[in-house]
Amino acid sequence: MLSEWSFKPPKLQVAQALLIMSLYEWGSREFHRAWIYCGIAIRIMQALNSLRVAPYPLDPTPPSQRDAISVAIENRTFWACFIIDRMVSSGTYNPPMLPMSEMDKLKIIRPLSAVEFAFGPSDLSSQQTGLDPSFATARHGQTAPLDITQSFEVLVAGYDIWAHVMTFIFNDGRRAPGMCAPQNCPWALESPWSKTMRHLEEWRASQHHRLHYPNNSVVAHTTLGWGESFTYINLLYYTSTIMLHREYFPFLPTPASVPRGPVDQPTLEAEAPEGWWDESASVLFGAAAQIAKLLHDASDCGSEMLIPFVGFCAFSAAYMNLYAYLFPQMNLGRSPDAETHLKYCLAYLENFRHVWKLGESWIATINHATILYQRAASDKSRYQGKTRKDFNVLHQSLHEFRVPDRSDQHLQEIEGAEAPSVPLIPDPVLESNIGSDMLDLDMPLNNLLNEVSTYAHEQGMWSHWWPPLDEVNLAPHDIQP
Repeated sequence: MLSEWSFKPPKLQVAQALLIMSLYEWGSREFHRAWIYCGIAIRIMQALNSLRVAPYPLDPTPPSQRDAISVAIENRTFWACFIIDRMVSSGTYNPPMLPMSEMDKLKIIRPLSAVEFAFGPSDLSSQQTGLDPSFATARHGQTAPLDITQSFEVLVAGYDIWAHVMTFIFNDGRRAPGMCAPQNCPWALESPWSKTMRHLEEWRASQHHRLHYPNNSVVAHTTLGWGESFTYINLLYYTSTIMLHREYFPFLPTPASVPRGPVDQPTLEAEAPEGWWDESASVLFGAAAQIAKLLHDASDCGSEMLIPFVGFCAFSAAYMNLYAYLFPQMNLGRSPDAETHLKYCLAYLENFRHVWKLGESWIATINHATILYQRAASDKSRYQGKTRKDFNVLHQSLHEFRVPDRSDQHLQEIEGAEAPSVPLIPDPVLESNIGSDMLDLDMPLNNLLNEVSTYAHEQGMWSHWWPPLDEVNLAPHDIQP
């Protein structure tokens, strides 16, 4: 039906259906379809808009005679295209179709508040002149901060920044040519990293203080009907923070490592100011802790959102809490609850994977990171001299939204990087079947991690999180040491 209607005269309901299908296909790991559905929805909305704003519009209805509610719904749908375009493009190398400058050119009025969405803009004709050219930053300078009724506008500006964050990451981040030069180090005020972080903090400062977690609770906003919006805004902020700070931390530290910059080439060409890495670690692991607690609080009060972007937030926080738990000195011992926070994230991903196939891929990646980090933490010599470049595939899987199945490559990297003196697990152990009833998920996490390390390919604890092994193509017997 959508294939037929997509090529008929543009219709708002078709664009809305395509956006829903885009999210569905993304969660089902049909990423190409998600990309195409979102693109068609955008074209339909652009076509609808051009009927009215062209020099000789095809729609003769004056703006003042259009139904206010219809205008509000169309406005929200167009901005939903903007947000979903960033969701499905920012975790890949695909360029977004709707830059903010294009929204300005199309004369799309600013995202409406909840009151305006419910009743229509108070002065429709005056808002047809378009957006301020610098919409994403102009709103930050306003005297009145954006409150929860303007959460959609907050998200629009936030996702515009998110796109810049992910563009930086997917253009090789610090490894891009010239990015390790002194003027491009993260503490340099005019470096790409600093500018992006500054925009993120300005966006945060533009919000009413009641929008900030953990100073304000999820349950209070849920009571008022704003729990999901509140959760979403804070997840976007903390996940953006993780992605920026994580780019400069060593992928594979040692148990004795303290906060520091990258150890593999290319390394930074200038020394950081005193205390910079300690502060960066505090912000990085603090953001991971806040995401875990936020997801746990949202679940407790019935505001849990099982949608792909929130799943990515849980996945990113799970990884960083695992890192902090096994390498506590990388945050100077300031993450004493990392084990608990990791469990919060895994509990969310367990619920998520029952709804979306995408969750299985994220759990697989966390599983493989666990194997690697538990081994490295228990035996300093096991991966001595190994850096991020030895685990490129696993590292890449920590960033991607679409998460293709790279399980075999992950395990090949982990086994291939082993020091020659460390004996590999004998085949009889690899082929043994450890039933999930032999493990207790309530035991301390370090015991569970020991199980994972001992029976790496059998996925001891992870049999609780994964689908049956005959559905997962790990092929351990095909992996060459």
